[in-house]
Amino acid sequence: MSDSFMGGKTYLVFDNRGEDIVNSDPNLITLANTYKFNVGKTDAENTVTWSMAYAAINRVNIFLDELEGAKATAGEKYEQYKAEAKFVRAFAYYYLNNLYATPYVINPDAKSVPLRLTPEKNGEHNALKRATVKEVYEQILSDLENISALPVKAKADEPTVTRATQAAANMLKMRVYMSMNNWTEAVKAGKLVTGYELTPKFGDMFKAPYYTDETIFSLPMKETNRPNTQQGLAEYYYAKNTILWVDVENGIMGKPNYNSADDARVQMKNEKNQLLKFTDAAQKLDWAPIFRYAETLLNLAECYVNLGGTENEKLARECLKQVRFRSLPETSNQLDIDHLSGEDLKMAVYNERRLEFIGEAMRGIDVLRRGANFERKAQITPQSSGYVWPIPQSEELMNPDLNK
Repeated sequence: MSDSFMGGKTYLVFDNRGEDIVNSDPNLITLANTYKFNVGKTDAENTVTWSMAYAAINRVNIFLDELEGAKATAGEKYEQYKAEAKFVRAFAYYYLNNLYATPYVINPDAKSVPLRLTPEKNGEHNALKRATVKEVYEQILSDLENISALPVKAKADEPTVTRATQAAANMLKMRVYMSMNNWTEAVKAGKLVTGYELTPKFGDMFKAPYYTDETIFSLPMKETNRPNTQQGLAEYYYAKNTILWVDVENGIMGKPNYNSADDARVQMKNEKNQLLKFTDAAQKLDWAPIFRYAETLLNLAECYVNLGGTENEKLARECLKQVRFRSLPETSNQLDIDHLSGEDLKMAVYNERRLEFIGEAMRGIDVLRRGANFERKAQITPQSSGYVWPIPQSEELMNPDLNK
């Protein structure tokens, strides 16, 4: 594939925006401006992210339109196909909303991206104003309404983890509610994610066949559909000329309680500070994990600690310990989780997420959805230039109603 969305370069954007990875390449093609919070209207990562996301959205809209005329052919699969397609559209809008919009928690009425919900086959309907960040999230939730039409996990296999399931839809729903600080609804969605368990050996998830009983949803690669040059994950993290490095000085692996040599997640960094989650630089067949059960648990932990109260904090600590002690022997643990509460417990959950999901397109979204600062050498605040990406120039030229 020549360009890609969350199966390639856009996936890498979110860790480039975080504090745990260093981009050592000044080349603008390899996300240097993303790393510097200096993405412009014509930069490649901006235009490619936008065009690939809306290409996926339009394919969904075309499919949904044509599906209505093929109900007889779809038969009993009609509702499932419809729900799967809407999941893809919701998925695309979720990531767009976390790049091009001021966070909901700061201003739910801030302008985000145009909501294109009808098929565009001949260049018509280009004129469309930007929806608000709240409206985009509401559309995502609307697209996820018919979750019951999706299949449930039967077993951990490729067809299950690479297509929309009830668990994948509930994970996306959970993320949206967390972005809206609706912790109660997020917990409800998270509790519906069942039939999964933490993989005993952390590194197994990042080896062929790239899925385990922890995997909820991943984007696969194939010999016939592998990333092009400067699109694959391992090209950035593990190639001869590595571009992205684990920041052991200022990042999470440089912090006490998150740098133990006994921690399986720390062991996913070699002596050169290369991340070992994505290592197939030659064939570029590493999958891109999107949702896994460790996130379900840490999402629940974050929700519980935000809900507050003795019982909720107890539940938060239980979820946190499940994830932490899968990778770190309790005998090596120096973090007194049982005595954490309030802001200290919340920070422990935040830090655990950073360590658990480093390289997995999570940190940049976590910071933005909370309306927090990116803690670089020069702090990036919600008021800083570059905190939110500009709409690409190509869209401005095509869409006369964009900023109405």
